[in-house]
Amino acid sequence: MDFYRGDNLWLPWGSRGVFGGQVVAQALVAATKTVSKQYVVHSLHSYFILGGDNSMPIIYQVDRVRNGRNFCTRTVSARQKGRTIFTCTCSFQIPRKEAAEHQ
Repeated sequence: MDFYRGDNLWLPWGSRGVFGGQVVAQALVAATKTVSKQYVVHSLHSYFILGGDNSMPIIYQVDRVRNGRNFCTRTVSARQKGRTIFTCTCSFQIPRKEAAEHQ
């Protein structure tokens, strides 16, 4: 397991918790730090479980689920006060030169 800390959390006016986009971004950065630079994010699936508290940091726990030759999988749990507030699973791949390009 790898652990990362997210600070400076933004609480939008009228919301029940920290800005979800910031939580997703910090979780993705934490997951990215556990793979080689040759890998790029291929997919991300996330779930918001509880609202985050902007008065304390979020601890991101990264589980290295799989390290393959061409793909890596990571699961990230974002935690505050001992409770999981967010989870995501990220898949990374080494870009293929013959892969189709989309615009």
